[in-house]
Amino acid sequence: MGIDVPDQRRIVAGLTGTRWTRIEVVAETGSTNADLLARIDAGEDVDGTALISARQTSGRGRHARVWETPPGQLAISAALRVPSDAVVHLGWLSLLTGLAVHDAVSELAGAALELKWPNDVLAPGRGKLSGILSEFRLTSGGEPSTAGIAVIGTGLNLDLPAGSAPDTAASISSLVAGEVDQTAVAAAYLRALSERLAAWPDRIGELAASYREVSATLGSRVRLILPGDTEVIGDAVDIDDEGRIIVDGPDGRITASAGDVTHLRPAT
Repeated sequence: MGIDVPDQRRIVAGLTGTRWTRIEVVAETGSTNADLLARIDAGEDVDGTALISARQTSGRGRHARVWETPPGQLAISAALRVPSDAVVHLGWLSLLTGLAVHDAVSELAGAALELKWPNDVLAPGRGKLSGILSEFRLTSGGEPSTAGIAVIGTGLNLDLPAGSAPDTAASISSLVAGEVDQTAVAAAYLRALSERLAAWPDRIGELAASYREVSATLGSRVRLILPGDTEVIGDAVDIDDEGRIIVDGPDGRITASAGDVTHLRPAT
């Protein structure tokens, strides 16, 4: 039996006027991010390309973790050219992508979602709905104003059969009545991503305000694991305009641009 895939023509029709000029849909691949990165390394201009797969068998999460998509998930990677003056704001790509997932799923399902810093989308009381991995490639030659290409990879849980995913995972099907239209989900997400990217990198303050409004991390007692495995337990008090988390720890305030966060309980 073949793998059901989103309808490419419907997605293209739904993305008129967005930054995505090339939509590619495949049934299965190793990793949508790796596929686009390989094409960049081969000299191909993939700016504006969105690659959608109904299944990936050797995907990567943060810190080189394995990220596979079983039946019931979509893997979507989108590539965009990064201006030289925007490199300092690369950390915002995963955060604004979380906002795009929030926008799209809230629109389709009518459900309120939350964002867990730095790269997870949560269905409150149900679990993780989506994970995000952004990667960047420096490119040589071309326009002097261009530093490279970013590839944003997103995994979306549509309808997870029992036993196919951890108990901490949630799916869009759990938020709606009836079947999930994977084509509508893919189109809504990519449209929302294009809209959120319109504020990047020139209107970071706008993105930061939107992110704070739907953050599940702010106001929580958290365990923050920093690069090098340093652990800080404290209260998450802010996300700054660079997308960094600010935690009040036992030895003072910590500002981190990378790390793993575990929510412990609401801050007192």
